[in-house]
Amino acid sequence: MDTLPSVLFPALLLYIGAAVAEQPEPEFGSAGNPVKTQGKEGTREYIDNLDCENGAIPEYKHESSAEVGPSGKKLDKYIMRCEAGSVQIFAIYLDPNHAKTDTRPVKGFTSWL
Repeated sequence: MDTLPSVLFPALLLYIGAAVAEQPEPEFGSAGNPVKTQGKEGTREYIDNLDCENGAIPEYKHESSAEVGPSGKKLDKYIMRCEAGSVQIFAIYLDPNHAKTDTRPVKGFTSWL
């Protein structure tokens, strides 16, 4: 009887580990993977340093967010608008509760940081 649990338990752990490993990370800038910024100043700096992929300066507005990020803190939500032949609208989530600000741009943008 002791052999069955000793065989099944490790097999179960391997199965669960493989299932978790197959899940892709949420897109950078989404509520599930927000941009990390250093306070409200870092949030504003990050947004101000984004350009649309075509080099245009995006229009944006801050929207209140009820979303809570992976860190358990409330997120900032920005609606970004780019014109490139057609209008593209993006929602970007930022978490201002970190010691450093991310420098990589979210999908659809370039960054000066």
